[in-house]
Amino acid sequence: MKNFKITDCRNKKTPKVSVIVSFYKEKKILNKSLQSLIKQTFKDFEIILISDGAEEETIKIAKKFVKKKNNVLYFESKKNLGLTKMLNIGLKYSRGTFLARHDSDDVSAISRFEEQVKFLNKNNHFDIIGSNAVYLNKKNKINIQMPETDEQIKKKLIFKNTIIHSSVMMRKRIFKNISYNEKFKRCQDYELWLRLRSRFRFYNIQKNLVIRHNTSKKFLFSELILTSKARFKHLGIIVSIIIFLKDLSVYFFKNSQTNLRYISQTALRILR
Repeated sequence: MKNFKITDCRNKKTPKVSVIVSFYKEKKILNKSLQSLIKQTFKDFEIILISDGAEEETIKIAKKFVKKKNNVLYFESKKNLGLTKMLNIGLKYSRGTFLARHDSDDVSAISRFEEQVKFLNKNNHFDIIGSNAVYLNKKNKINIQMPETDEQIKKKLIFKNTIIHSSVMMRKRIFKNISYNEKFKRCQDYELWLRLRSRFRFYNIQKNLVIRHNTSKKFLFSELILTSKARFKHLGIIVSIIIFLKDLSVYFFKNSQTNLRYISQTALRILR
């Protein structure tokens, strides 16, 4: 692939699961994050590891991991092209029946893949499954409980993201004719869930299968705009405007010192 260095250390055997991991600035946590994959009780998976313009020190950590021949397909880009593009590269080169997301600054519980594969094998009518999670930052440890059933997830999905992207495992057949929307540099998962909600079924396992690091609860204005853009695309103008005005009022209440000029410039840039 043009502009990418590629190292393929995968086994010839087709795996049950393909795990997509893109990294950029996660030097402090990357090794711990990758080791949580190797420690999984379920072993039949490949890792598609992608350097999205990462710094040399971070790349060294990744290359050391690749050299251990952990069934990895490794891509290295000199330029930072964004998570959405990296995810689509991972989709293109994945071989598994199931696809798993794993963020490079997260740690997966050792039983995560085993529990998710078992659930998907047993429940053919579900296509996309996530889980609860623990959010860690410098001050707090927060248990995040997500809605469980397909009905609950879709009902709340109109207002907010109800599937934690880095906890997800999905059937690859979902992506036969679709991919992540590269117009969404952020919130690409939310746009995807809205697009898939009428055709596929969701479920959240009620266990903390992922520990998320460096997670801020702050809702960025760019995310407000992009989630509104996704709703407009998939839910229509009336629903989008109503929820946008509600979210906007909450945003201003929490960020009363925010520069209005910055907000307007950000909105115009994203909506182009």
